[in-house]
Amino acid sequence: EIGRRQELFMFHPWSPGSAFFLPHGTRIYARLQGLLRGEYATRGFEEVITPNIYNMQLWERSGHAAHYRDNMFLLTHGDSVD
Repeated sequence: EIGRRQELFMFHPWSPGSAFFLPHGTRIYARLQGLLRGEYATRGFEEVITPNIYNMQLWERSGHAAHYRDNMFLLTHGDSVD
């Protein structure tokens, strides 16, 4: 609740499990990433990044689905494509 009130991030029904960081939240997130990356290097760890998965409605609304759908990795659930 504090993060929302301070406009650090928001959530959207098209991707309920993924935070969308707003400008101030992005600055904080980037600082934390830098701290973690320094710790990874100190401890000999390597960073990996996993893909984000969004509801197809997001890509349709933005226009990306019309251009890139054939090259997108799509997940199906029942009769729908998510």
